[in-house]
Amino acid sequence: MHRDFQPGNVLFDLRSLGPAGAQIAGVVDWAGTSWGPADLDVAHCSTNLALLHGLAWGPQFAQAYEQVGGVLAAHASERLYWQVRDALACSEEVQSVSQPWREAGRTDLTTRAVEERLDAYITALMDASG
Repeated sequence: MHRDFQPGNVLFDLRSLGPAGAQIAGVVDWAGTSWGPADLDVAHCSTNLALLHGLAWGPQFAQAYEQVGGVLAAHASERLYWQVRDALACSEEVQSVSQPWREAGRTDLTTRAVEERLDAYITALMDASG
């Protein structure tokens, strides 16, 4: 596992097709690698996407991961465990997570805005669980 798999650690090749057809060229920042389920990396990226771009992006990433052949836990409850675990872990770091995004130009992502997105994401995960 990468342990910090999120859009900021993915390199894209935009030369041939532009942003709409970007190809993944690499993944960087492997300092925290370990053994574990792919579900945790997918959950971490899903949380980051939901915080960066809105609620719908989190579940879309997990679906896209599986559509291209990625394998997640067989039972939905196991996948949900990792999604909720990662989102709750992020709740302790909202300020430190949102600061680099603002420095990169996403001034709309104030600490409060990210907290609200995180709350909405966790609520949606829990509502989806029944």
